[in-house]
Parts: sequence; C-alpha cells; structure tokens
Amino acid sequence: MRRFFDNQNFQLDSIVELGEDASHHISKVLRMQPGNEITLFNGKGGEWRARIEAIGKRQVQVLPLEFQQTDRTPSCAVHLALPVIKGDRMDYALQKGTELGAASFQLITTSRTEVRLGGGRLDKRLPHWQQVVTSACEQCGMNRIPLIHAPLSLDEYLQQQNDTLKLIAHPGEQPLPPAALQDASDIQLLTGPEGGFSAEELEHAGKRGFRPFALGQRVLRAETAPSALLAAIWMARGE
Repeated sequence: MRRFFDNQNFQLDSIVELGEDASHHISKVLRMQPGNEITLFNGKGGEWRARIEAIGKRQVQVLPLEFQQTDRTPSCAVHLALPVIKGDRMDYALQKGTELGAASFQLITTSRTEVRLGGGRLDKRLPHWQQVVTSACEQCGMNRIPLIHAPLSLDEYLQQQNDTLKLIAHPGEQPLPPAALQDASDIQLLTGPEGGFSAEELEHAGKRGFRPFALGQRVLRAETAPSALLAAIWMARGE
C-alpha cells in the first residue's frame, strides 16, 4: 500500500483534504482513483489506513479508516553529523541515512569541507533536503521524520555534545567493543568530508570523547560512510 506524509491531525471516519504535495503525487503522478486505499502518517507516530474518496483539480479527499500504532523507530537514537557533500551525493547520504534509521541530521563544516552554503543558497537547499528525508520515510516505513539542522562548525558541534556514546568515522588502533554499541540508548555519529578530517580535528574530537569507528581499515566515501556505519551499528545491536 502506498504511503504518504501529510502534516495534519487525522480522525477516524472524518473526511479530510490532503495537502498540496500528497494530493499532487496521488492524482498527477500515480493517477490513483477514488476507492484506492493508502497509508497516511503525520510524523507524530503511528499511521492511518485510509481510502481515497474524491480527487479534484488541486485536492484529494480521503477517509481515515483505521489507526495503527506502528513504530519502526530503532530503540537507539543515532544522531548523524555530516558535512555538506557535492551534488546529488548529499541527497544520497540523507536518503540512505533515513532508510537506515537516523534520528536526526546535523550539518557541519570542517577545514576540508568543499561545499559551503550561505544565505539564499542554504535557504533553498534545506527544504529540498528535508523533502528528500520525508520521501525516504514514505518509502521505508518510518513514521517519524528526522529533522535536518542548519550547519555548525565542527568546533561548535563538538562543544555542544553531552555524555552519550560519541563515534567518529575513522579507523582506530583498537576496535570499538560491540558491547559499547549494544548498551547505548543514544549515539552521536560524526562522519567526515570528501577530504577526510585533519589530524587536528581528529585530536580535538578525541579530546571531546569521540571514539574511532570504522569498517576495518577501508576508507569509505563521504556519502557511503553514514549508511555503512549505521548498518554496522544495527547489526551489532541485533536490530
């Protein structure tokens, strides 16, 4: 059953008009018909089984039939910090990070970050990236949409971290014990830019309690590392 996000409250057996994005996708892209059933979610947890009642020029009317308290959110909140990556690879990193259960995304700038957005460019990209994450939730079954936070410098990001398990994407001399991942309820996962972290940045992160975390000694691309390391976390936790 196709899933759609719409940021409004739904009530059982009460017809509602969907927003512009969901209505356009249903009527113009998928060309669905009245009587078709869909799944709706509003980002607050759970989802609704609903039936399309009417399709107009701009709005689609649906009837919520059943609320399902389905929650596919992982038991451990992994907050992913990553730099802005060039081109469509940023979309890829956010999409796959969402599919693999990231709880939120914090954009960062480092000494080797190649893409630096400011002013109007950033204002345009943030809504686009949030839509990428929303679409990924529609596809993968997540009912809570991760937020994307505007860029911070690496130093600002490091200074605001608390006593949760903190990981940085970098091969270490001592591999991280699986028990550390299994016992954590909240994780900060920091991944680097296309040129990697500088020695000074790695040292600073280490002083702030970030522990190296990698898949062996292989160097992953900036857009690949977030999803690969998220998958490694879930495998270690058995989720």
